[in-house]
Amino acid sequence: MAMVRCGVVLALIFTFHAFDARPAQAQCSYSVSPMTVSVPSTGSAGSILVITGSSCAWTAVSSVSWITITSNASAMGLASSNYTVAANPAGGTRVGTLTVAGRTVTVTQGAGSCSYSVSPTSQTVPSTGTNSSISVVTGSSCPWTATSSVAWITITRGASSMGLASADYTVAPTTLYRVGTLTVAGQTITITQEGRRPPAAPTGFHIVNGS
Repeated sequence: MAMVRCGVVLALIFTFHAFDARPAQAQCSYSVSPMTVSVPSTGSAGSILVITGSSCAWTAVSSVSWITITSNASAMGLASSNYTVAANPAGGTRVGTLTVAGRTVTVTQGAGSCSYSVSPTSQTVPSTGTNSSISVVTGSSCPWTATSSVAWITITRGASSMGLASADYTVAPTTLYRVGTLTVAGQTITITQEGRRPPAAPTGFHIVNGS
């Protein structure tokens, strides 16, 4: 009889401890803000707020080279991940993403205004003619064209192009001095070709009416 009572007591103690056990820690959940970001073509700096439990770890990574995580690439609990967006040199809008605490944050950057630089802006070529080129420096998504103002200068490559490139051209031979122009990426290039110059008009004469 004593053994039966002892067994009952042990069973009650075991049951009590089973119900008294603490529940397992809840799984971490995360909330980030903002989920979408728009920045100007000149670039920007910003931050993404992460809301979660104090013992919940998270990371932040960028999907593109022009968005850089500057702080809290790895953190825990309530915190912000800071980032910078580089200037957009291209002529079109671009989109990149950040993955912060497992959430995708979309970053949209406005188009950069295309500016163009050409070199050289003038060139002197021999009377025998030549092959040469004009270099264009601009953003990778910026289109441009090259045209000639005269028949004796011909665009051979790069009449229509985009970004950093060159427009190639040929100058036909001549015996006379002449000047023509190219228009490349909106810039005027003066081509002077050596040759025999026409005689200058006589000066110092005065026509007298003999009547």
